[in-house]
Amino acid sequence: GMAGAAMAAVPLAMSGLDLAAAVEPMPNILGLTVHEPFLFGVGDLPAGSFESVLRSVGMQGVHDEPLNGLTIPTWVIHVSSLVEWLVAMGLVWKYSETTGNEKWKGVTWGMLPLHSSGICACTYHLFYNQASVSFLVALQAFLTTFGNTTVAYATYRLATSNGWTRADLPTQVLGFHVPAM
Repeated sequence: GMAGAAMAAVPLAMSGLDLAAAVEPMPNILGLTVHEPFLFGVGDLPAGSFESVLRSVGMQGVHDEPLNGLTIPTWVIHVSSLVEWLVAMGLVWKYSETTGNEKWKGVTWGMLPLHSSGICACTYHLFYNQASVSFLVALQAFLTTFGNTTVAYATYRLATSNGWTRADLPTQVLGFHVPAM
């Protein structure tokens, strides 16, 4: 039912973010530089195409896109990650209403700073990583750290609302002894 769908969506959303984080360093692994056309420029807009469209609708002061402009596939990943996160937040909220456990709503609120972090990243890229908006990098780092903390706290509250205690912690992980807290 709806509850099962909501629970299935959260790991999928998180796995998508994990995949994006794992793929991001790939160009360096392949020996490409930061602004080198990845996959021989597949997904790049032809030089000047974006600017000519803007000029055709009367926008003045338009310049060629700099080398650090994102490709279409990269924008698709960035924007779909933001949408995916909103969907996951909505499904978690709906799961709270379905189960009657209000602590799930806390998980949604805990996810909000992480979504805001993604908005900071997209905004920074939208302005071609200009120094005038470099404060967004620090804000993104803060929101990521804060968001990880709020999600951890929210999931702790959720676990304890379902009867979990520290006594339930495993005594061994991967064959190693875990000291009691």
